[in-house]
Amino acid sequence: MNIDSFTAAYSPPDRSRIAFESNGLKGPELRDRNVHFRRHVIAAIIETPVIATDQLIRDLYDAETQYSQSSFSVHHPSVAALAQELLTRGGDENLSHYLRCVDRAFDSYMSSQCVTLNRRDAVAAIGYIDKKIAELGEDAPEHYSRVRGNIERRNLA
Repeated sequence: MNIDSFTAAYSPPDRSRIAFESNGLKGPELRDRNVHFRRHVIAAIIETPVIATDQLIRDLYDAETQYSQSSFSVHHPSVAALAQELLTRGGDENLSHYLRCVDRAFDSYMSSQCVTLNRRDAVAAIGYIDKKIAELGEDAPEHYSRVRGNIERRNLA
């Protein structure tokens, strides 16, 4: 199956082809069986974002942030583009997924902050984060406030 047909027909059972699949080692010894195919899929999506479903974007972001956590590095173009796509598409499911994955590793966190949003998308993301912080109260993860502040500084200042 080529990249275009995989992307166009993506469904949850296909996740195994792009999921982070580690050899159990960390850092330079890490091997991820799916990294090459996943990066080709991401490259196609960066070129033409509309070809990807929200589910595919979420699954790719999940895999790349897991990879970052285990490799102690990040593939910046992939993580930044996927974060941008999640925040731009918006919606509770995408924004919740972004918040769940963004803080997995320092490197993926930093790449995930390299997004440029239009005013509408930035306000929507901040509104969602504020709602989650209010709902969770003192149990809200610390990174929610940091992410909120970064979105505001980068996009509304």
